Amino acid sequence: PAGLREPVDTLAPSMTALVFLHVSFDEANQVPDQLVHSVTLKAAAAPPDQQKITEKKVGPTEVDRRDVVVVGPPLRGSNFLAADSCCDATRHTRAALPINGEVWLSQRYAVDYEQLDANNRIYSGQNKKDLDNYTIYGQEALAVADSTVVKVIDGLPEQVPGIFPEGISLEEADGNSVILDIGGGNYALYAHFQPGTIRVKEGERVKRGDVLALVGNSGNSLAPHLHFHVMSSPQPLASNGLPYEVDSFKVTGRNTAGTAAFDEAEAEGTPLKVERVDPAKTVTDAMPLDQYVVSFD
Repeated sequence: PAGLREPVDTLAPSMTALVFLHVSFDEANQVPDQLVHSVTLKAAAAPPDQQKITEKKVGPTEVDRRDVVVVGPPLRGSNFLAADSCCDATRHTRAALPINGEVWLSQRYAVDYEQLDANNRIYSGQNKKDLDNYTIYGQEALAVADSTVVKVIDGLPEQVPGIFPEGISLEEADGNSVILDIGGGNYALYAHFQPGTIRVKEGERVKRGDVLALVGNSGNSLAPHLHFHVMSSPQPLASNGLPYEVDSFKVTGRNTAGTAAFDEAEAEGTPLKVERVDPAKTVTDAMPLDQYVVSFD
């Protein structure tokens, strides 16, 4: 339902809801050019013989046939945990935003990268408000492709970890951030940098692997992390998230306890139960999936 986080199976009067469908095919040539829906519902307020209503040919949607862009890694190093990643994370996949009369899913394929220490903790030390205690804090974020810098926001303050920020405007939600035009109608967004660490300017050309800025905790952020996604326009909110592939990374483990355990580890500094992959599995042309631990060379 619009404005709520939990799903429902009955709609109250005047309620608006989104239905998310994952349609999978074994082969690319099986994918249709268009999707058309049929919706059947029971309206309790209608007369008994008219309660079942079926609408056919609803929402005809053309399937997007653009090529999936292949990029390099946004970070360098090991023990990065891909949080709220593909393909059913409520915080990203279902983060629908109504803007200018349209509903957008700009974060549909977003990843929040955190980093574990040697003891599988997101932060260590007694004081979780100390940003330096977070493993990923200060890591260098890298350009994923030869590209052009189209947007830079800097000068926003760091947030206090563990506390949801208040009074954040839509323009400040990504904090100190960078948007790259990586070609083919694809734009890469990096969010939540440390203030004053962005090393690029709007209009500048960058090479794959160039350092853009340092990971921080600015904007709408609960803990230091790198938010990364690819989208269909240079507008962080009025765009749709696009799938992308990282050309090579290694899977070294997985948080087997789920998102709730991850949230606790982020809030309390408790070790995550990580099932290690030994030897590490090299993956090519794919996305790091939710709760996987990966390394980037």
